[in-house]
Amino acid sequence: MKRETPDIPGLDIIEPLGEGGMSTVWKASDKMMDRIVAVKVLDERLAADENEIALFEAEARAMQTIDHKGFVRGYWFGEHNGLYYNEMEYVDGYDFGSLLARKQHLDESDSLLICESVAAALDYAWNEHGVVHCDIKPENIMINTDGVVKLTDLGLCHTFKFMKDGHQEVPDHVMGTPAYIAPEQVFGDVELDCRADIYELAATLYHLSTGRLLFPGLDYEEMMRAHCDEESQANDPRVYQMYLSEGFCQLLEAMLVKNRDYRVQSWQDVSAMCLDVENGASFKPRDTPGVSSIRLVRGSR
Repeated sequence: MKRETPDIPGLDIIEPLGEGGMSTVWKASDKMMDRIVAVKVLDERLAADENEIALFEAEARAMQTIDHKGFVRGYWFGEHNGLYYNEMEYVDGYDFGSLLARKQHLDESDSLLICESVAAALDYAWNEHGVVHCDIKPENIMINTDGVVKLTDLGLCHTFKFMKDGHQEVPDHVMGTPAYIAPEQVFGDVELDCRADIYELAATLYHLSTGRLLFPGLDYEEMMRAHCDEESQANDPRVYQMYLSEGFCQLLEAMLVKNRDYRVQSWQDVSAMCLDVENGASFKPRDTPGVSSIRLVRGSR
C-alpha cells in the first residue's frame, strides 16, 4: 500500500527511503537548516497508542543524545496534527543488508572494518550513555559515500540512564530480530548489557562473511531456541568460505558464546581481537566452559 506523503512544517518531502511495520522513512529537505535529512514517521495506526508514541520518542531522544560518528544522528522529534516524526541525519549510502543481497558475502577485511567500526560506536554508547542497541543486523548498519560505517534504528534499545529510577525493566516480550538475537534477550529474565550486542554483532558478521544465517531454514521460534540450546551449533564459517582466517573464525566463536558470562566481555576486548586478526594472529583454543553458537573445526588450516 502506497503511503501518503506527510505534510510537516519546514520540510519538503522528496521521496520515500524505506518502510517498516511501525514507520516510514522519507528523504526531505529542511528549509530552515538548508540540509537534506531523513524523516521517520510513526504509522498513523500507532499514533493513537501512548505506549507506541513513548517508544518512538525514546528512540528519537537516544539518537539525539549519542553524539558519535558511528551512529546516525538525531536532530528533532516533533508532532504536527497527530503526526509524530523523528528528523535525523540523511546517510548518502546503503545498508549492508542490501549489499549482501547483491554480493552474497563480504570479504574478511570488510567484515573486520564493520566489526571495528560498530565496536567503537557501541563502546561509546554503552560506557557514556548506558545504551544497549538490541537489534544489530545487516539492515541496521550503513556505510556512507565517505566509507564511514553508521548504526541506525534505536527503536529497541535499552537505555539505563533514561529510566526514571535508573533501573531497567525486564520486558514481557522478546525484543530483537530472531536471526541475530542473543540468548539472554530470548529468555528476557535479566538486565541486558553490552554483551547482548556483542553476540548480535557476531551473528551479523557470520551472515555477512559467509552469506548464511547462523540457523537458516527455521521459523522464528525455532531460530530463537537454537540460539539458546547448547546442542545447536552452526557450521564453521570456513565450510562456506574457505579463505576466512583461523583468527577471524575464533573471534566469531568467542563473541557467540551462548552464556554471556563466558562470552567476550567488553567492546575493548572485541577491538583488541580485531587488531590481532588484522595482524595475522590466531588465538589459543578457548578453555572456558561456555558453548558457542558455532562449532570450529580445529587444525583445519
